[in-house]
Amino acid sequence: MDCRVPVKLLLVGAGIRGEVWARVCSDAPGVDLVGIVDRDLSKAEAVRSIHHIKNALIGEDLEHALRVTQPDAVIVATPPNTHYNLVSIALSAGNHVLCEKPLSDQMSEVIDLVLQARNDGLELLVGMNFRYLSTSQRIKQYVETQELGNLSHAQFSYVRHRDGGRDDLNDYPLEMLYPMLFEQSIHHFDLLRYCYGAEVHSLVADSWKPTWSTYKNDCCVSVLFRFEDNVHVNYFGTWTGSWNKMEFRWRSEFSRGVLIQQSQFDDLIRIDFQPEMGLSGSRFKEEDEAETSHAERMPACVPFVDDSRMLLDELIRAIQKEQIPTTTAADHLRSLCLVPASIESLEKKSWVNLQEYYEKLGVSQAVGDSHCYGK
Repeated sequence: MDCRVPVKLLLVGAGIRGEVWARVCSDAPGVDLVGIVDRDLSKAEAVRSIHHIKNALIGEDLEHALRVTQPDAVIVATPPNTHYNLVSIALSAGNHVLCEKPLSDQMSEVIDLVLQARNDGLELLVGMNFRYLSTSQRIKQYVETQELGNLSHAQFSYVRHRDGGRDDLNDYPLEMLYPMLFEQSIHHFDLLRYCYGAEVHSLVADSWKPTWSTYKNDCCVSVLFRFEDNVHVNYFGTWTGSWNKMEFRWRSEFSRGVLIQQSQFDDLIRIDFQPEMGLSGSRFKEEDEAETSHAERMPACVPFVDDSRMLLDELIRAIQKEQIPTTTAADHLRSLCLVPASIESLEKKSWVNLQEYYEKLGVSQAVGDSHCYGK
């Protein structure tokens, strides 16, 4: 990142994600982390010490920190139910903002923040960092170039045993309503929109909680998406898998082949479809003679760190008017709408039309013409 003018950043939140952001900011050239705000001053001081940010202000009051440090932008890395007030305070003080997802769990608050930033001419980005993974960029490229033909349908599965009682994980999701949807599935829904370059036309969903779950509310979710271009996606996600090994599998079916991502931070597998191989007759081939899979090696990365670096770079370039950001709050609103739309579907046990849902929530003014690319 080549910043001609140093950018002053203020970090709010010294928890799991806050520590990652402190690491990313302390390593970034042309970035000055001027302060760390957290209700627990000992956490803020620990983060400052770990990353050797000697001159950073430590405080527990955001408004005071804003007055003292006069930052160019604020990074908000706190639990979702605190986002609205913190982001609103930062915007009102004239600061650009990068906020962890979701921007809020209340759609009316998200709309209000999107309009506030737009009216004040400020950048408001949301931490959809998985867009920057090499696998995500490659899948998006396949869709755009049609190298494997037209996309038809897909399966997306995420199975994990997430023990919210672990010291290295946030514990607030244990009490959340629909924690999987708001905390994890939102990333996956955003990837589907972003990589496939299309909006969801309609969806139907269901959710449940296994008897052994440590979560207060439903932590398993199943959604069938129908996109505007008639692409269908079958999604399943859970935080209560009965095996400690995480399973991630995203299979995209094209007219001339298949892409498979079998790990969240690993390589892609490509299979070129050979239609002459039938399942019967003289041209039938045994399983070990079927189409050959080809592993596409992705550049090595440090999960959650390198993708956050790229997100920070996008914020800096947006502030310096060098790049139009893709992870805007307006674009995030489209992805986030898929969460309450899923909740409405599972509660009413029916399909939800997204255009009708947008109109119901009054989000049209906020999203404008943003469409899959953060425009």
